[in-house]
Amino acid sequence: MNDCTQSACGDGFVQAGVEACDDGNVIQTDACLTNCLIASCGDGHIQAGVEACDDANNEQTDGCLNDCRLPSCGDGFVQDGIETCDDGNLDDTDACTNACIVARCGDGVLRIDLEDSDDAFEECDDGENEPGDGCSERCLIERCGNGRVDHGEACDDGNGVDLD
Repeated sequence: MNDCTQSACGDGFVQAGVEACDDGNVIQTDACLTNCLIASCGDGHIQAGVEACDDANNEQTDGCLNDCRLPSCGDGFVQDGIETCDDGNLDDTDACTNACIVARCGDGVLRIDLEDSDDAFEECDDGENEPGDGCSERCLIERCGNGRVDHGEACDDGNGVDLD
């Protein structure tokens, strides 16, 4: 420096080869930190207008993602205590709903990702588990001739032939 004082981090002058930046202030939320390093995601300081969070860890299931975004349903990471699943897509008809809740019979969303031989297969899902309304409590269509004894039926042999 021209005033014969020793250069130091925080003096407002960048020392070539020593400092990445030096803005001469003690603000940790701008582009230059007080240790004269350029602010970046993962440094533990939230850069105003650039980062939504910065917790300086590599944990993807806490309150801040590694790219300094706040977690949200659909980001592909299950947030502990908040979500039961997060498949990172906008397909509401698979094993994880768009509300990040594991799909189940009676949730009002028809799953289409399963074969009829799968335990959780749904033919219908009216959002309730009331027998006799056309969609059974197992999310199967209630109708005569389906081979299942549904609500209101005494028998159902599945052949559709009356009086046999």
